[in-house]
Amino acid sequence: MNKRATGKAFILLGAAAVVSVLSARPARAQTASLQHAVLGGSLDRVLHAIGAAGGVQLLFDPALVAGHSAGPIAHRTPVMEALASALSGTGLRARTVAPGVIVIERLPSLESLSTVPDRDIVITALRRPTLLARTGMSLTVLPGNSVTERQVRDLRGLTRLAPELNAINTGPLQQRLSVRGVTGTGESTVASYFGDAPVSAPSGTAFDAGAITPDVDLVDIDRIELLRGPQGTLYGAGSMGGTLRTIFNAADPGRVAGEATVEAGITTHGAPGYAVNAMGNVPVIRDRLAVRAVASRRRSGGVIDNDTIRLGDTDRITRESERLLATWIPDDSVRVEATWLSQRNRIDDAGVTDGAAARLETLAPVRVPNRERLSLATATLHWAPDATRVTATASHYEWRIVKQIDFTRVLAAQRDSTVACQRYSMAAGVGAGCGEAELAGYRAWLDTRLPGALYQPMHVEGTSGELRVSSGGVAATGWTAGMFLEHRTDAVASYAVRADAVSGEIVRPLDVTGLRLIDTALDQQALFAEYRHAISKRLAATLGGRFYRYRRTADGSTPVPNIVTGTGAITTGAYRTTATGGNGKAELTWTGEDGLMIYAVAAEGFRPGGVNITPELSDGERSYRADHLWSYEIGVRTPPFAGLLTAEAAAYRINWQNTIFAASSANGAFIYNTNLSGVAINGGELRFAWNGPRLRASATAAFVDARLTADTLLGTSDGVGHRGNRMPNVPRVSYALLWDWLFAGGGDTDAWTIGGAVSGNGPSQSTFNASSVFFERTPARVLADAYLLHRRGDWSFRLGVDNLFDALAPSRVTSSMFGLRQTYTVRPRTATLSITTHIP
Repeated sequence: MNKRATGKAFILLGAAAVVSVLSARPARAQTASLQHAVLGGSLDRVLHAIGAAGGVQLLFDPALVAGHSAGPIAHRTPVMEALASALSGTGLRARTVAPGVIVIERLPSLESLSTVPDRDIVITALRRPTLLARTGMSLTVLPGNSVTERQVRDLRGLTRLAPELNAINTGPLQQRLSVRGVTGTGESTVASYFGDAPVSAPSGTAFDAGAITPDVDLVDIDRIELLRGPQGTLYGAGSMGGTLRTIFNAADPGRVAGEATVEAGITTHGAPGYAVNAMGNVPVIRDRLAVRAVASRRRSGGVIDNDTIRLGDTDRITRESERLLATWIPDDSVRVEATWLSQRNRIDDAGVTDGAAARLETLAPVRVPNRERLSLATATLHWAPDATRVTATASHYEWRIVKQIDFTRVLAAQRDSTVACQRYSMAAGVGAGCGEAELAGYRAWLDTRLPGALYQPMHVEGTSGELRVSSGGVAATGWTAGMFLEHRTDAVASYAVRADAVSGEIVRPLDVTGLRLIDTALDQQALFAEYRHAISKRLAATLGGRFYRYRRTADGSTPVPNIVTGTGAITTGAYRTTATGGNGKAELTWTGEDGLMIYAVAAEGFRPGGVNITPELSDGERSYRADHLWSYEIGVRTPPFAGLLTAEAAAYRINWQNTIFAASSANGAFIYNTNLSGVAINGGELRFAWNGPRLRASATAAFVDARLTADTLLGTSDGVGHRGNRMPNVPRVSYALLWDWLFAGGGDTDAWTIGGAVSGNGPSQSTFNASSVFFERTPARVLADAYLLHRRGDWSFRLGVDNLFDALAPSRVTSSMFGLRQTYTVRPRTATLSITTHIP
């Protein structure tokens, strides 16, 4: 049996076992009821009594129910009826968020359609439902309403709301995510989850899966959770720097709902754009089974002109997506959720400007459209037998990417290469020399291969499964244990091809200069667990661990050696690396009577090493070691001051050893992974939030100081990095100021919201060493956005302006053998008008 079949078999076997156990047990009654009567009194006390009598977990903020009371409730009253009775007249409601877990929240209103106060947000970052205000960890949560109102539709826009997340452009449609300065090549340092399903990108020719982050349309989402710091004792896939979770709105068996939005936009210096998206939710069996469908189309007009091939607005972006979700609730103890999504993105050119050209112009001789298609299917079973919670997730995804890169400058730089000339002479059958005649022949032949491009279709397929078992209830003492399995395969074909000098497009059929093939596989198994213990009424301790095993295999071949860059020197064959070990975590949390929370945590992170399949590497460079870090953090979260203002802060120190980072070959044509001596990171985060009845505002800042701990060899083009050199592409300061002002209109269903944002970051550098020939500095930037939203009945109208002052605001300036001072800029000032209709 091959490894793919083995991985799927394990997942199917685990799912079958869970279903068998579930089928063998008598089902809990369709509606849980109180096992004894509940006496009247304060609402806080009555709610706790209902939870105990009904065997359910109730989540609520004591400040939310303070000052309310409730009458007695009779024996055998169904739990939801009991809660409805207790909450009558309070402006609150009860909502089931998981089997056996119910949250008490404010009733929906025009006011609550705006930004949700932190204390009302239910999250699952700890792999169980908790209130954000009562969760002791470094966490950024963006409610779906906030994301929708601010028209954040993709990863790049997300970073303008969450400055703790750093997105580093690595190519057309490609971004590397980092949190707290933990950034490097190889496996991603920030895990990307959709619900409970992790997704990783293809490794490509550089074995750098972290260079590309899955970027789906942020339409009809419940919330986004960014967990800061190493994760692994609750997340089977593990992550070294943090975890980004996108949680979609689930299918709701309780109501019919629908929504449709149309949007049109105009951009200064660029072409117009549009967007259309729709959602429909239909209960198939009332309160038991429902399906939800979401579709989105978005086109952003190009803004960059190519002066060489005389084309304007070349970098048009098209995004298309569909999503199907289903929810099945056979009884109160079981909930099954399934999701399928398809995301297709395309950009018509590289999307970068040249330092030698005018603003928003490029001189590239080649046009390099890129496209990708991601398909994901995942299913999760939630089961709450008695005082235990069981969650089983299985997922499978396929991700196809066609990547194109302008290769002209790399090829032309070998025009005077004696080694390349000798390879040409041997291929031409005229010996191995490089005299004047041979050099003239080589140069003439090279001219026929220009302009040139890299054409790289790549594909990754991943199957994973996770089983978690945890204690239920609201007790301060509890535990979680689980297992995780993953099998991932990917392949890339890297063609060096000729492009047409007039149109800039690659010649079809492909006119091949060189071709190399690489196939890789990664198998991961992990056991993980956490135990939390109430030392006292106010103090709790958590201990966690993760035991892992990684096995990576890779093989490569060169069907068509590239004479110019020397790919024929790649040794054909298979390579294998393995890693086993464990990570730990320890945390102390103190919670005051008024809700003040202080926590301290030490956590470990790990990434596996691997192999490089690159020409002319030494035996020592052929592989790279695993890297490892310890993160030490202290944080505080305050209760509301005067019921309105909250604050949270965190400070951390990270010691990172054997950091996996990129190096380049002597001719600049190839990138491979190596290990740095180590990196030390000091930093902190600070956030203030004001949640008034009309004004809602937040101010967030992240500070990062990441430096080399010792001199280290960086690679052939960058020389030596010295102790104290800063980590590339990591701004020391990032920030965001968000505000919304809600005011009533002329009727009960009429409301207006005016909002804005100011976000930005400090400067960063492209390499460790300022003496590098490719050293560049990305300047500081500031961006401002504003919007006006009008809700009237089932309709809403939004007018927004992004990049209000039309700032150039580059996100990255980089140089290499592929191009000098290539600049990724923010989209110029863009005004949009959107109209949305809702089916309540």
